[in-house]
Amino acid sequence: MQPPASCSSSSSSSSSTSASAAAAAAAAAAANTQSVADYLAQLLKDKKQLAALPNVFHHVERLLDEEIGKVRGNLFQINGTEKKPMVLPDAVGAAVNLSEKVYVPVKEFPDFNFVGRILGPRGMTAKQLEQETGCKIMVRGRGSMRDKKKEEQNRGKPNWEHLNDELHVLITVEDTENRAKVKLQRAVDEIRKLLVPAADGEDELKKRQLMELAIINGTYRDPSAKLGQPGSGVGGGVVSGVGVGGGKGADLLSICKPQLLLTTTHFYSFA
Repeated sequence: MQPPASCSSSSSSSSSTSASAAAAAAAAAAANTQSVADYLAQLLKDKKQLAALPNVFHHVERLLDEEIGKVRGNLFQINGTEKKPMVLPDAVGAAVNLSEKVYVPVKEFPDFNFVGRILGPRGMTAKQLEQETGCKIMVRGRGSMRDKKKEEQNRGKPNWEHLNDELHVLITVEDTENRAKVKLQRAVDEIRKLLVPAADGEDELKKRQLMELAIINGTYRDPSAKLGQPGSGVGGGVVSGVGVGGGKGADLLSICKPQLLLTTTHFYSFA
């Protein structure tokens, strides 16, 4: 038996309304993401221009770095989740210096580029962690330098003793002891997360780093744009500025990969 026409019409109308609402929400989310990406690109451009005047505008540099960190945190969230801010106790006692080494599992994963994963494009992943934790994060030990010839030349020289050690991340912090311990533990936990290789196609951090590199270089193409349309970057004009659509990581890589091939040598910066 066919359902009454009124019921069929009502069901169809409800489905249409739901679909329209979902489409509107997706469009709004994509527009917001693109706006944030545009803002990040502008901030990075400002930072590059400010680099021409080193040690002149100290407070401007600090505020700019803080803003970049906040925007990156909003734009590059894994699975839409946001890290909980670190809660610090009131300062008690004098300031101390604490440090800890976190060794990189290169023997277990000899072909995995841990250094690039930790540092990120232009070192921005490590800088983000430094801002979040209040710690200094440095990659040290054998294999920490990009120039292997220079690494061999420096090995054994004063101030280069770390090159005799296994590849590791050195984390240092200065604060009162009760606060320093909290900061140090947070940094250690975050670094250890980076030292767990993800399965192929499931590495959300790498996808975000590729996206960020494209934004930095001005080569990002909006994966939600239709092929051949002006501004799509594929069969049409190049996007002015940057855009970030609502596509998944696979779409991101398929769109960005041709442009990124020109800059892969710059993707990983080394200490």
